[in-house]
Amino acid sequence: MEKYSNLLALYARFFLCMSLFWHAGFNIAAWNLQVAVLTHLTQSFTAPILSATTAAEIVLGIAILIGYMTRHIACMAALYTLVNTLLMHSFWSSDPGTQVNDAMNFFQSIGLAGGFLLLAAFGPGEFSADAKLKEPARTTEPTSETKA
Repeated sequence: MEKYSNLLALYARFFLCMSLFWHAGFNIAAWNLQVAVLTHLTQSFTAPILSATTAAEIVLGIAILIGYMTRHIACMAALYTLVNTLLMHSFWSSDPGTQVNDAMNFFQSIGLAGGFLLLAAFGPGEFSADAKLKEPARTTEPTSETKA
């Protein structure tokens, strides 16, 4: 299994960032619905907060996908996911009709934050920008043609 660990890390990064991209895409596609949902949380700053969170999801998703500054970005994504989960999926205060759905979304998001923390703990693998940036610059030996 260890010989596949770098490939599995690539797949894990892909699946983790897809959740961020999917959520950002939903924010953009259903902007008015998202504004209506968030209005009860942030009365006057709904559109700027939604814009900032959508931008954060896109930037964090791209950084995780390419594996750039992965450990730091994964910690930020885990924190972002936990805060978002606590604010948006508070199943303990939901109506009985939506409580089961909110609980399911809450625990799925907690699992997603756990995936980000695993990525922070174990790193992005060899197929990442981090691994490529660690490689020493290759120097070419001068050939006999360039010596003369």
